[in-house]
Amino acid sequence: MSFKLYLASALGLIKPTVKIEAAHDALLADYQLFNEFHKSKELKEYHELELLVSSPTFKQKKKELQSLTLKGSKEAAQLDEYKKLERNSRLQRLYDTLKTEDLKRYEKMSGSGDLEAFDQFRKSPAFKNYVAMKDSPERRRFEELQKVISSEEFKSRVAYLEDKQKWEKTEDAQKEIRIAEMQKSPQLINYLKYKHSTAFDFFKKWELVFEDRFDSGKLDTEKWMTQSYWASQALGQNFSQVGDLHAFTDGKNVSLNGHALKLEVRREKATSMQWRIPFGFVEQEFDYTSGIVSTAGGQWWKHGILEAKVKYDPAQNLVDAIYLLGDETSPQVNLVEMGEKNRVGLFTRKADGFHAESESLTGLKTGEYYIFRLEWTAHSLVWKINNRVVLTITHNVPDFKMHLNAATIVLADPAGSLPHRFEIAWVRFYQHHHEKLETTDHHRHPDQHRSAHV
Repeated sequence: MSFKLYLASALGLIKPTVKIEAAHDALLADYQLFNEFHKSKELKEYHELELLVSSPTFKQKKKELQSLTLKGSKEAAQLDEYKKLERNSRLQRLYDTLKTEDLKRYEKMSGSGDLEAFDQFRKSPAFKNYVAMKDSPERRRFEELQKVISSEEFKSRVAYLEDKQKWEKTEDAQKEIRIAEMQKSPQLINYLKYKHSTAFDFFKKWELVFEDRFDSGKLDTEKWMTQSYWASQALGQNFSQVGDLHAFTDGKNVSLNGHALKLEVRREKATSMQWRIPFGFVEQEFDYTSGIVSTAGGQWWKHGILEAKVKYDPAQNLVDAIYLLGDETSPQVNLVEMGEKNRVGLFTRKADGFHAESESLTGLKTGEYYIFRLEWTAHSLVWKINNRVVLTITHNVPDFKMHLNAATIVLADPAGSLPHRFEIAWVRFYQHHHEKLETTDHHRHPDQHRSAHV
C-alpha cells in the first residue's frame, strides 16, 4: 500500500486533474502565442520604436518642444517692442499728421518756395513733431517691426508657439502613440509577460513528438495499430497465451466517442490463435474478447516523458494497463496498471518469473480521471500522478527504444462487471529537442510476447 499516496489523497494534496489540464493548456497557448509573436513584424516594429522613444535624444527633443512657448521667445519680444512703439505718443502724432490735408498741401507747395501761407502750420506742435519723428529711429524700427509681424511667416511662427498641441502633431508623437497602442495588444502583453520568465522552460526543453487526444471519432491508424508488436511480426494477427481467457480482436473492441479511447472487454465467444509450446499456434475458442492498441508500427522512443489522462476504474479479475516495451518483454515499464493490482512500476523477467518494483495506487478515487506521468532519463524512472511523485527508480533503467501499448486482459471470470471499458482521454510523449525519432526493425519469437501484468 502507498501510504503517502493515500494520505495525499485524503488531505487533498493531489491537485485536481481539471486544474492541471487548464493550467497546462493555458501555458501552452501562451507559449504558442509568444513564439508566433516573436517572429512577427509587429515585434520588430515595437523594438525599433522602443529603442527610439527611450533614447535620451528623443526625450530631450520632446522636452524642448513641449517647453517651447511664445513667452520668452524672440517673437514675443518683437511683439512687445512693436506694441510699445505703437503706444508711443510722438509716433502716434506723427502718423496722425501724415494723414492731414495741411501736410499734404505743405509738401506740395514746399517746392515752389511760397510757404508764407503755411507759417502757422510750420509753427504748430504737430509740424515740429513731424520734423523730429519722420526720419527717427523709432519710426524706422516701428515700420520694420510692422513688416515683420504682418508677414505670414511671423504669424505662422506665433501660432505654432501658442499651440499647446504642437508635440502631439509631430511624427515623433505619432510614434509614441503607436507604441502605446501596441502595448495594449494581447500579443505584446503576453510577450512582455514571459520575455524574461522561466515559465516556458519545459516547452523549450521538451518537444512533443507524439500526441493523440482521441477526439476524431476514429482511431488514427497512422499512430496506432490494433495488434501487439509480436502478433504483427510473427502471425499478422493477434494471438493469446496459455492462461489468457480473452481473445484480442483486431480493433473491434477499440472505439472512440469523441473525447476518449475505449478498450472494451465483452463476454462473447471468439475463435483466435493461442501460442502453445511446443506446438506453436493453435486455434482456440475464448469466452471473452478484448482490445489492444500499440505504437509499435511506427513510434519507438528512447528516453522522454510519457503522459496519459486515464479514468481510474479498476475491475476485479481484469487488468487495464498502459506500458512501454522494447523488442523483448523485459523490462516492461507500466505507466499505470489497474484491476487485479493497482500500481505503477518496472517489471523485469527473472528465472522465477517477473520481478516487480512498484508502488500501489491506494487512495485514488474510482471513476475519476488522473494524469499519469513517467519521466524516463538515462539514469532514472520517475512516476507522477497529477504532478505528485509516487515512485522513483534509479537502477536497471531501460536504455533502448521502446513502444507504447494499452490493453485490457482477463485473468479470471469477471462475474457481472462486463462489459468493462478502459478509458484513456489522451496520450502524449515528449523528448529532448536533440533526440531523434527513429523507427527500428524488430523481430522476436512469439513466445516472448508475454507481458509482465499477466
